[in-house]
Amino acid sequence: MLMKARIPTDGAPAAVTECDFYASKPNHSGSRMTGTGGIKTCSGGPVACTSEVDLEFYNDFSSRWMTAGTARQSKCAPPLRASTTATTCVNRPGDPNVAWRTSTVGTLVSSGGSHGTGTANSPVLYVPCA
Repeated sequence: MLMKARIPTDGAPAAVTECDFYASKPNHSGSRMTGTGGIKTCSGGPVACTSEVDLEFYNDFSSRWMTAGTARQSKCAPPLRASTTATTCVNRPGDPNVAWRTSTVGTLVSSGGSHGTGTANSPVLYVPCA
């Protein structure tokens, strides 16, 4: 899923700095769960942008998404636009399915110092892994 972060750029009234942040559906293999996300594209000349990718599971007891792993990046230019985070989870016979997602939170700064943020959440993966 993509989420745009847009901020006005100082100077031309119609100019904006814009970045698309993405989060891919988590991947489960054996006892390893991974999530990938980051910055898909940027335009308008951001001078700085960062993204944090969280691998999250839904906790039924607290009714909240909980972070199981985190990765960060602080560059807009390729090739450092994606981050992958991972965690170990255990499969036990009879365990109920657990909801997992990847969440990317991005921040960008324009040449005029304006800030903008965006959050992208992936589709949910249900697996009996906690």
